[in-house]
Amino acid sequence: MSKTEYGIIGADSFLVQQMQGFNLAKSIIATELYGIFSTQTLRDMNNIIHAYQVYTKGADFTVDQSSNDWTPATWHAKEIKTLIDKEARFMFSVPPDIRLKDRGDDPEQQRVQPNETLLQKVLENNRFNSKLVRAAKDYLIGKRIAIAVNFNEETGVTVSFIPSLEFVYETDEKNVDRITKFIQFYTIVANDEKSQQKIYKKKWYMAEDGKCHVEEGLYDGNARLLEELFPDTATEFDYIPVSVVINDGLVNDPFGVSEVEALQGTEEWYSKLSNKDIDSLRKGTDQITWALDIDPRTTSDLSRAPGAFWDLQTDPAQEGRTGSVGVLDNPMSYSTALDSTLKRLKTSMYSALDVPDTSNEALQGMVTSGKTMQAVYWGLMTRCSEKMLDWVPAFKSMVKTIIEGCKLYPNVYNLYEGEPLVDDYEVIVESNYPILQDDIEEKASDILEVNAKVRSRKSYMKKWMGLTEQEVDEELNQIQLEAAMLEQENYFAENTGTGEGSEE
Repeated sequence: MSKTEYGIIGADSFLVQQMQGFNLAKSIIATELYGIFSTQTLRDMNNIIHAYQVYTKGADFTVDQSSNDWTPATWHAKEIKTLIDKEARFMFSVPPDIRLKDRGDDPEQQRVQPNETLLQKVLENNRFNSKLVRAAKDYLIGKRIAIAVNFNEETGVTVSFIPSLEFVYETDEKNVDRITKFIQFYTIVANDEKSQQKIYKKKWYMAEDGKCHVEEGLYDGNARLLEELFPDTATEFDYIPVSVVINDGLVNDPFGVSEVEALQGTEEWYSKLSNKDIDSLRKGTDQITWALDIDPRTTSDLSRAPGAFWDLQTDPAQEGRTGSVGVLDNPMSYSTALDSTLKRLKTSMYSALDVPDTSNEALQGMVTSGKTMQAVYWGLMTRCSEKMLDWVPAFKSMVKTIIEGCKLYPNVYNLYEGEPLVDDYEVIVESNYPILQDDIEEKASDILEVNAKVRSRKSYMKKWMGLTEQEVDEELNQIQLEAAMLEQENYFAENTGTGEGSEE
């Protein structure tokens, strides 16, 4: 079963695909979810579709009624798209460090190396880092995103990001962090006739036996099963191997909040005023030419080309008057006030997401060092760190599921030809933001810590030289060997008189 990858198709096509998938899957949602939660989910998904429309095409706004001689401009600013893209790039354009730490008593042991090797192979095979920014956009627009881990003896371990319009889920009444049912769906065939529609559905659910069960199938628009792809089967997991990352929201909120909601009203006014300015400029550029007391027979078909010559006569019916011609200019006297208003609206949108406006001339003059840049981006860093409070547990759960799943399904792990996996490990996730660093000052500070023996040489070499644990050990052994050789040479020189400055 295949599906068009988001990112290969255009944004408009993706939006149409998502809307079709949601409209066709309404019957499945109504079947799987019950009562008020089903109604709330459908209403929430309609809001998400609207958010994608605003992100893709810009916020709608009311325009002045067109007259017989001109049509008002309908340009959309799309500042929301710009800001969400910037926030997503800031979060994950430099991928977070996901690594494992041995919990054993001996820090020199490398028991987790097989786990680490497996993790890196799985993430690399799934192009995990390259999908992170796109996943963050769906998360910021669509309120939430799911990370699912699947195991197959032919394809190995797959890690998938599922946008909010392609899944619904339920949680335990006593523990909202525990997923009890998760349904993924998307459209295979779209048709006006429900019986001709075809929808792929995969369902994970916790059964009474305490195991996670999985089933897959193709359904029509009436939620009738057309083809069973994978029968209801109990897995080896005692939990559903899926994590849902929710954007903002309140406690126990299963839906989250879209960034579009905070920006839509402001962008509407930004686009509306910008279009009024465009219309005014159009009217001012196409100047109105007036003629007073001119013979109408001499004004027909006058050329407006540059350098054109007009030979006009006074209207003979206007005795005692002399004809005249002129133009009405638009002084654009409102432009200063409009420019100030547009700047305030733009600043308001940037402030809503704590994104610094680097096009600001005053701000450009301030950025002279890494520390200054960190101060400028501090609000955005704090905002992204807040969101990482939800992403980090999802990443950790993903890693533990990968390792535990390979132990539960050894035939899958055999595809990676790895050594036996261990249980005693800790998952470390560290965020990385694309901020210029003052490396020279920080290195000097770290060297002082090493000299003061409050920091190890090993940690310094890992941080600044990018070496692995094994490479650091080899480097330290080489340093120790060279130091011993140098000491031996100095001793030989001092006792034989062949060193520098000795007399022959």
